[in-house]
Amino acid sequence: MQIPSTKLKPFMAYIENTQYTKLRKLSTKSKIPMSQLIREAIDIRVADNQYTAGFNNGLEHAMKLISQNQASQMRFPSGKSFAELLNEELETARMVE
Repeated sequence: MQIPSTKLKPFMAYIENTQYTKLRKLSTKSKIPMSQLIREAIDIRVADNQYTAGFNNGLEHAMKLISQNQASQMRFPSGKSFAELLNEELETARMVE
């Protein structure tokens, strides 16, 4: 479905050559204009995204399993457990919704 040009705002962005090549291949393969693919990507990133929520839920589940594992309760001289160290690293991978 084509969007009327009166509802569109021009926007210019620079992308890397590799991104451009991938976008062009996807556009050709899916027979969808590159501009439409970019609009869809923006919608996915800006919207309340189920992918992001699911990814974060998966991280939380992994953190819970790590915390419950008896072997990960081992403490280091710093006073932190192996589970705490791993969970801190996993927390940095959390996606912003």
